[in-house]
Formats: sequence, C-alpha cells, structure tokens
Amino acid sequence: MRKEEVQGLLDRGALVVDVRPKDKRMTPLPFPSVWLPVEAIQKGSYDLPKDRPILLVCEKGLISQVAGLYLESDGYPEVYSLEGGLRALTEG
Repeated sequence: MRKEEVQGLLDRGALVVDVRPKDKRMTPLPFPSVWLPVEAIQKGSYDLPKDRPILLVCEKGLISQVAGLYLESDGYPEVYSLEGGLRALTEG
C-alpha cells in the first residue's frame, strides 16, 4: 500500500500495527498504533481483530511484508503493508 492510500484505510477503521523490533522503535508512528513485533507474529503470539483492515508498518517496508504473509496465512482477510515503511512517510 502506498502512503497516499493510508488515510483512506484509516478512515475505514484500520488497525495500525508497528511490527518493528523494540530496538528499532526510536521514531514514533505519525498515527495511533499498537506494537506487535514481527517475532511475536511469527510465533503466533497475537490476538488481532479479523473484522477490520490491518496496516502493518516497519522502518523500510520489508519486515511488514513478512508479517503480512503470516497474518494472511492465519486467515486475516485484509492485511496491508506500507510500501517503503516509516521512511516513506517521513521523507516526503
């Protein structure tokens, strides 16, 4: 998902999930989010709603793509990864 599409997804009630490892969370996300590191997703240690879109965000967009594959394989119908990650949002 491109950064230009984020607001539309937020307007639809998306849950934003920060999947960055703890040591990479120096820069906060510019919108409300929950923190669930990708390691927890890989282990199945999460309880996210399946009835709303989920937007995954990391630093560059790669970790969120991996996390998205895990959630999709677990039956989450609407999972998005922010293309370019937090850098895409903060660099213009």
